[in-house]
Amino acid sequence: MTDTIRYIIAGALILLIIVLQPVYMKWLGYDTSQPDLEQTSQAQTINPATEETKKYIPAIPSQEDFSLPNDALETFITISTPLYTTTLSNRSGGSIEDYTLTGENSGKLKYLGGYDKNGFFQSDLPVSIVLPSVDHCNPCLGHYDDVDDQYHFINQPFMLASNYIENDTIYLNPGESFELRYSLKGPNGSVLIDKFVSFSADEYISQHRFEINDDELIYSNNLELIWYGGLRPTEEKDNEDVEYGSGIIGQAGEIEDIQTKDPDEEISRSVYNGQTEWVAVRTKYFMSALIVENPGKYAVLSAGNVAFGGRKQTPVYHAGIGYPLDIKYISSKLYLGPLDVDHLIKTGTNLDATMNWGFTLIRPISKGILWVLKFMHNALRLNYGLVLLLFALIIRLITGPLTKKSYESSQNMQKLQPQIKKLQAKYKKDPQRLNRETMGLYKKHKVNPLGGCLPIMLQMPLLWALFIVFRTTIEFRGASFVFWISDLSQPDVIFNLPFSIPIYGSGVAVLPLLMGATLMLTMRMSSATMDKSQKPVMYFMNGFFILLFNTFPSGLNLYYTAYNVLSYFQQRSIKRKLAVP
Repeated sequence: MTDTIRYIIAGALILLIIVLQPVYMKWLGYDTSQPDLEQTSQAQTINPATEETKKYIPAIPSQEDFSLPNDALETFITISTPLYTTTLSNRSGGSIEDYTLTGENSGKLKYLGGYDKNGFFQSDLPVSIVLPSVDHCNPCLGHYDDVDDQYHFINQPFMLASNYIENDTIYLNPGESFELRYSLKGPNGSVLIDKFVSFSADEYISQHRFEINDDELIYSNNLELIWYGGLRPTEEKDNEDVEYGSGIIGQAGEIEDIQTKDPDEEISRSVYNGQTEWVAVRTKYFMSALIVENPGKYAVLSAGNVAFGGRKQTPVYHAGIGYPLDIKYISSKLYLGPLDVDHLIKTGTNLDATMNWGFTLIRPISKGILWVLKFMHNALRLNYGLVLLLFALIIRLITGPLTKKSYESSQNMQKLQPQIKKLQAKYKKDPQRLNRETMGLYKKHKVNPLGGCLPIMLQMPLLWALFIVFRTTIEFRGASFVFWISDLSQPDVIFNLPFSIPIYGSGVAVLPLLMGATLMLTMRMSSATMDKSQKPVMYFMNGFFILLFNTFPSGLNLYYTAYNVLSYFQQRSIKRKLAVP
């Protein structure tokens, strides 16, 4: 394959991407459109805890949920650990009302940047991942009424059966755990449900155990353990949580999910029959997962959207596990925390399959890359920016032989171009003869026409896996490097334009410009013997990459910049060696 053909193909592909740019950018998970100021202004007046918000959610729970006599008033208890601080209501026997991540990293909060209860983003606010709700049903028991098309939840106040009084704060040190017992009593004072909730200071997993003591509660076809109310968004850009958010179920080692990406789209309650080990709700970087000890006979998922602060769209997913009438004991674990492989493994499930690892061929490569990055960060105690620079060097060493072979093949092809042109002129009326003579020329000079393309193709799975990991891993969220690079998961924008440029967006980032400059250096070196007619395509490609990468995470651009610098020096070294007679 000649350089001319390669550049023509590349130019055609780039043109196709530009034509399909709106769809392409949406698929990548980036939105450069400007918010509708009128819509935003109106949305900001909506209180997330009002009925105005709730009307967007399908299957609103009945206000007569299990109207059993109970003297308990609503009370709250706060559990504070080194990893998180959570507030529990006695509704539903310990429903999580608030859950704020407080783990420290290098002397500062590890997860910063989130939304307050009114739906406004603050960059210095610790991440809170439970969406404000008046229902306090996270998690709870309930049943679905097919006739009324709505849920009925056991979400009334339980009695706290412990020595702790309401509004207490319980502090847990590393290695400690704590259990609360709540009881729901019937009209005659008998205990209908005992609910045991326990927390550990060392992990994001809490235990939620239900003991059902009275058949009086079971007046529906099935009882369901439900996480109802989704998760609070955590990313400043609306589209990031929308694109990655979903409701997911795990049955017999397989997973299925639902997504809503349209503000007006609602997904009605869907039932998935089969032995269910877990159900989950996720945003881009965080997850709530109910994992049961005794598998349910089916799973349920539904979704809608709520108005939350100034956001244009906030998806809300509901997930549950169904049990038969005669169930007396439900033991479950609740994972509520970051999408971090190290923590997900502690659940003893395949929850890591909910992360975006790419398709089957790419998946093991993506996992391997993430493992190496985390190992270098933890073992060497390096800033993630330095980890990316070191990783670029490692990848450069691994791919160096392939790049060398590609560059040498390209140079050899360039040397044969004058002879190939003579053959083309001589046999222009005899294509078959031209093909034989050309192949004979290649064989004589021991040149493989695919030598320049094959090494690049072999690197594609690695490059694609790198792209996936750098864009989706929580390790880079909020990780700063140097100077203006304050978050490796976001573009390193230094100022914003008063208008938006297609593909480029409105923010001006530095690293894409540096990456473009390094790419230009390597292109100029490799095109020294290139036909002049091919060079405009090369410059066009370089400019397009600067536009495209402007909205990509700074961690990805930092890696590619370092990789291009190392490529430049390698190519310069190879070129000097080839020039020596």
